[in-house]
Amino acid sequence: MSIDLFAYQAEAADVMCSRDRFGLHDEMGIGKTATTIGAINRILGSRGMIVCPAMLRANWLREWEKFSKYDLRVCKGKDQHDFIAWRRGRFDMLITSYEQATNWASDFKRDFEVLDFLVFDEAHYLKNQEAQRTKALLGNGETGLVEFAEYSWHVTGTPMSNDPMDIYTFLRFAKAIDLEREEFVRYFFERRPTKFGFRHFTKSHMVGTLQALIANNSIRRTHKDVGMYLPPIWLKEVLIEGDANGVKQIADAVKEYPHLEAMIVYAIENEDLSLLDAPHIATLRRLVGKVKAVAYSQMLKWELDAGAAKRVAFFVHTEPLLYLRNFLQKHGYQCVVAYGDTPEVERQDAVKRFMEDPNVSVFLGNMRVAGVGLTLTESSEIDIVESDWSPANNAQAIKRVHRYGQTEEVHGRFITLAKSIDEVVNRIVAQKTANIAEIEGFSMAAAPLDVLERST
Repeated sequence: MSIDLFAYQAEAADVMCSRDRFGLHDEMGIGKTATTIGAINRILGSRGMIVCPAMLRANWLREWEKFSKYDLRVCKGKDQHDFIAWRRGRFDMLITSYEQATNWASDFKRDFEVLDFLVFDEAHYLKNQEAQRTKALLGNGETGLVEFAEYSWHVTGTPMSNDPMDIYTFLRFAKAIDLEREEFVRYFFERRPTKFGFRHFTKSHMVGTLQALIANNSIRRTHKDVGMYLPPIWLKEVLIEGDANGVKQIADAVKEYPHLEAMIVYAIENEDLSLLDAPHIATLRRLVGKVKAVAYSQMLKWELDAGAAKRVAFFVHTEPLLYLRNFLQKHGYQCVVAYGDTPEVERQDAVKRFMEDPNVSVFLGNMRVAGVGLTLTESSEIDIVESDWSPANNAQAIKRVHRYGQTEEVHGRFITLAKSIDEVVNRIVAQKTANIAEIEGFSMAAAPLDVLERST
């Protein structure tokens, strides 16, 4: 027997069914997966595809069993054999990853089969118009998979994940605009000089127009809008000092590339994140993470020794995450981990243990792997040990704790290595968060750092 939707979810599901392409952009933790399944129920969808990050396939299957009113044959598409079985009609619905959907798109399009529904979950994965997956699924100079669906829904809690211009691919998806990207930029944005280059800001007289375009093609509610109470969240930046040897290594790395800091700032401000893939930048970032992990591990141990409650900690890199795991285990503290090499089943087990076992003190997660789709509300304390350079990814991670089911005030800390690139980057990410909030009409989950308490 399926579970009924809340009234606000049923309302959104009805709206989704009224349009062949629509965006469900409710704030994280409101229940977008259940709402989407409700929309599928309403259109009597019997043949379709769910495209989501690989780590969310199990979650979709679990939610489908809870909320679907129809007994569809569902396949969790992990390889070519699953895809072929679905194409041949052995399954009605395919739940697959963005990577697999991109690989299979050309084969599917050759069949000219029309789907009842196509769902893009965590659809901010499609923000880059030039990315191969965006071209294959939404189309850009080629026919996208979206053209083969009666209904297609763009589902994400962060439609503008790093910059207000990220909304462009959604508006094209929804057929709300027919402007090329450069025309869209000129029409809605202006360039302003910064210390290291230029940044785009929405033209003040165009904010209302852009908000209306988004509102006419999507629905977005906060927890407050739907009558869902969440305790307050308090964020602060904590400066920690690295050991002398580690700090010297960082200084030496920066000296080798005199304009490195300026390059990083320029890349983040101007959305040219491909620059950050340069080996020397990646090396520097990993080095900062390693140095920070050593200092953070000591700080966390002191807090746990003093009786601190359960805590969630997020990282960008695996090495500092594993360093902290080994350090905590060495000192008698149980922790669970979820990172790139953690099998899907073990990730779910890690969440279960953290939520149910009082002896598990810490959940350690990789930002990209564990930062979406998980509920970690057994803790009200979260540390962003390595901040992502996209504000939405930080907000997503924080929402693992600050979401429905949380009964305590949430305290989050951005752990920053003093006198390093960390301080500079956090300033920029905070400003980007504020720019996005202006368009969305309310603040994102992670408040700008320049209004937060700073500790040392």
